[in-house]
Amino acid sequence: MVKSTDKTVDEYLQSLPLERREDIQAVRKVILKNLPKGYQETMN
Repeated sequence: MVKSTDKTVDEYLQSLPLERREDIQAVRKVILKNLPKGYQETMN
């Protein structure tokens, strides 16, 4: 598994190659749109 030292999701996304970043951002957008109230995105 790849480990990241990035502190935020945005930092992590910026570290990705452009093609991969675009794919991950598209998936992230769907997840955030459907995230139930009370949940929040974090880095783990």
